[in-house]
Amino acid sequence: MHTFLHGRDLIGDLDFSKEEVETVLDVAFDLKRKRALNELTPYLRDKVLAMLFFFSSTRTRGSFEAGMAHLGGHAAFIESRTTQISHGDTPKE
Repeated sequence: MHTFLHGRDLIGDLDFSKEEVETVLDVAFDLKRKRALNELTPYLRDKVLAMLFFFSSTRTRGSFEAGMAHLGGHAAFIESRTTQISHGDTPKE
């Protein structure tokens, strides 16, 4: 079965069908295999992930930074206390 996942978010296990979950896992296993073989996987080249944390999370930050680096992208870490949010602005602003 052909699955189209572009632009979709995986938040919970009920968001995708069984076939879609299998596709996600197949891609993950392929990326892991390529990493073990030192093959380049620049799928996110020229892409930036902005990470805004309201609570400190070293493991999450490290995991996302490593993942972006492995895929050729860059992760920008922003602490909420260093933004206008700490001065009362809402996240939407």
